[in-house]
Amino acid sequence: MIVALDVSDGLEHELGFDVHMAHNLPAAMAKCETTSFDFALLDMNLGNGENSLALGLMLAERGTHVVFASGYNRHEISKIDSFQLIEKPFQLSDISAAFAAEKTDH
Repeated sequence: MIVALDVSDGLEHELGFDVHMAHNLPAAMAKCETTSFDFALLDMNLGNGENSLALGLMLAERGTHVVFASGYNRHEISKIDSFQLIEKPFQLSDISAAFAAEKTDH
């Protein structure tokens, strides 16, 4: 939770993003039903056997630029081959670079 708050703060104050955080998958899905997003940074492993893959796919279909963050490397998560992946631990510059690369890919 502390890491998420730090990342959120950095995205807002250092990179200028309007950030909407969700602390679990149902909350994230609910936010996505009422709000459209240009970018999404999703933690792949949400704990308790949940992951954000379905959410990422849904957002990508709607035109959102999706970037996954994970402690696993790309070879361990083959289902996200078409998405940008930031491996943990990461810096704000990694997020910024991934969003820039994602934007130019589409």
